[in-house]
This record gives sequence, C-alpha cells and structure tokens, in this order.
Amino acid sequence: MRMKLAYSNEFKIKVLKYLEKVGSVAKTAHEFGVHPSTIYGWKAIGVEGFSRHFASQSDAPIEDLQKRIRQLERENSVLREAAKLFLNNDEAWYI
Repeated sequence: MRMKLAYSNEFKIKVLKYLEKVGSVAKTAHEFGVHPSTIYGWKAIGVEGFSRHFASQSDAPIEDLQKRIRQLERENSVLREAAKLFLNNDEAWYI
C-alpha cells in the first residue's frame, strides 16, 4: 500500500502549468512522478484555485513556524537540564 503524499500548492501549480503547455496528463504524470488521477483532481481545481489558496495562507505558516520554533527551544532547554541532572553535571561537557 502506498502512502499518501502531501504536495505543496506551489508544486501543484507548477504541474498544472506544465500540463497546460504539453496538453497530456500522461506525459505530465510521468514527468513529475504523480499519478494521473491526482493530476485530474488538481486540474478540476485549477491553477487559479491553488493560487488563491496559496496567497491566502502566505503569512500564516510563518507565524506557525515561529511558534513551533519557540516551543522546540523550550523543550530543548528542558532536555539539556535533564541530561545534566542525569549525568551528574560532571559528564555533561558536550551539552
């Protein structure tokens, strides 16, 4: 069983623009390694549909990523302290 891949809207737009140029779903699918039925689904949405969605979410991911970075920095700090305690501070020279 194949795992479902998540493609970026930017990639989908690139594939659809290539499809417009060559006019063949089979050739486009082969070129990008995407199943033809997936391309047909993207074709129904169209470049404009993905472009609108891509533009409307341009700022949100940055804020989400910054929030995630802060969370990971806090977790990293806690793990460093735990490692120091676990290693009795003497062996924590590499942390």
